[in-house]
Amino acid sequence: MGLLIFYLLTSWLPLLIRETGASMSQASIITALFPLGGGIGVLILGALMDKINPNKVVAVGWLLTGVFVCLVGFSTSSLALMGVMVFIAGSIMNGAQSSMPALAAGFYPTQGRATGVAWMLGIGRFGGILGAFSGAFLMQAQLSFETIFTLLAIPAFLSAIALLIKYRVSQSVPATTDEARSLQKA
Repeated sequence: MGLLIFYLLTSWLPLLIRETGASMSQASIITALFPLGGGIGVLILGALMDKINPNKVVAVGWLLTGVFVCLVGFSTSSLALMGVMVFIAGSIMNGAQSSMPALAAGFYPTQGRATGVAWMLGIGRFGGILGAFSGAFLMQAQLSFETIFTLLAIPAFLSAIALLIKYRVSQSVPATTDEARSLQKA
């Protein structure tokens, strides 16, 4: 879901912003704020994952991604405000997306961890492809800027819900034999 958002925005954000009346230069600068924020978001979410339950941190990251992506759509009254919303959305979204392999690694047993993470990353690429194509579809449908960003928030909200469900289910699953043995030794 995250790569759908990422590739749709990095591919189509300049054109979407131009549709609001901004110049190409302004649209390019605002678009550059999305990945720029990502570098900061990755560091913040990584540090939080070391201190707080990682599932909850990333779920909240996706929830906030949805909120700020939606807010980008409602920030057309001011390019400065739009830039701030894009930067924050990029920070949180890139932080949440970059944290997914760490969560996936903890989900799979040691002997299948590399395969599990590789499958997660591979399947995620389809979201990236879908994101690039979705932008073309949304532009062709002539939806408003607000509507496009409201729709784009949905995958982030679905990611948050999925992570919370995964967390709940994993709390009720008994420990594996290897985990039980390591707990007995401790």
